[in-house]
Parts: sequence; C-alpha cells; structure tokens
Amino acid sequence: MTMRRYFSRDMAGKLGYFVNRRIFKLQNEYTKRDGGTPESRAALARLRRDLDGGAPAWMTIGSDLFEGWGQSLPSGEEDPAALRAARTTMELYACHQQSRRHGVAQDAGGADKTRMTFGRACRLIDPDMEHAKGVRRRLAAAEAAPDFNGVVRSVRALIMLMRALGDGAITLDYRSLAQDLYQIQFPEARSEVFQRWSMDYYSGTGTSTTRHDA
Repeated sequence: MTMRRYFSRDMAGKLGYFVNRRIFKLQNEYTKRDGGTPESRAALARLRRDLDGGAPAWMTIGSDLFEGWGQSLPSGEEDPAALRAARTTMELYACHQQSRRHGVAQDAGGADKTRMTFGRACRLIDPDMEHAKGVRRRLAAAEAAPDFNGVVRSVRALIMLMRALGDGAITLDYRSLAQDLYQIQFPEARSEVFQRWSMDYYSGTGTSTTRHDA
C-alpha cells in the first residue's frame, strides 16, 4: 500500500469527525456526576501518559484511540499523518480535561455558535493584547517549529494555559484542531493553518473565519 504524500482535504474532514466522536464519548462519561466513570478516568490518564513521553501500551491505549476507525479512514501505512493527528488531538484533550467537571470540548452543533477554533481560544487566554505577549510568543514558536513535535509542544503549552483559567472556562473545538494538526504536516497546507490561527486570534472571537470542512 502506498503512503499518502499529499494533503487531502477530504481526509482532514473525515478525521475531524472521527476524533470529535471519540472525544465526546469520553467527555460524556468523564463529566457524569460523582467524578465520572472509572473507565473514563483511566482512559484520560493513559492518553496523558503518552503525551508526557511514556511508552504507550498499544494493546491498552488502542481502544481509546482506534475503536470505530472505519474503512473511510486510512491505515497507518497509507497515511501516518492521520494517525498522528488523531492520537495527538486526543492526548491534548486529555490534558485539557484533567480534573475538570465541565466538558472542555466545545459542542459546536448549534448554528448560532461560533466555533471555538484554536486561534479564538488562544485569544481568550488573555484578551488584553498588551498583556498577551506570552501567548503570542508561543503561537510564534509553533509556527517556527521545525517539525510536528515542536508544533505540538507549543500547542500543548497554550492548552495548559486555557486549562489554568478555570473549570472549563475556555472550551475548544477539537474537531477543528484535529483537522489543523493533520493539515500542518503537509508543506503545501501548513501555511494555511497558521494564517487561520493568526486571523482568528487577532480578529477576536466574534469574527467568522472560512474553513473548508468536508
């Protein structure tokens, strides 16, 4: 089977929907009364451990990541970028959700809701632009990163700032983030992601940004 070496917008859309379903299944279980289910707490811990550099036990963590990975999504051999984006997005969600009673993944199903894209969520960390130099420095570091892991380190630092503001005070559209983390791995598509993050950050949360979802 041939590895995909070009960006597929259709694949980005399918991947985003898959990751969103997995995250909301986990979030619904974790935010139940009385601290959520033991299974959901264990799943979040496994996902966080992987992002922290621990060696993943694939036969255990695989159920968290790949259950329901249908035929419309590629194999790891065909498109490793899709697997990296899915895995990383869920790990970032696990860090964001840790010890929070309210869901941090935005349910953007309502037509009247502004999608809380990564750029918009970063603006909410500190809306006062005069005091938000640290946020912009991390965004710039993500753009300047030489590889995917470098981008993820900066994204994680920003998500941890979102988490620090309160119990679900800043939610994030993780479907959008999964699409971005997929797209960012392709040189021909990478610049579009950072352009969108920049526009969403500087224009504020009320300004709509066009994206090309499937």
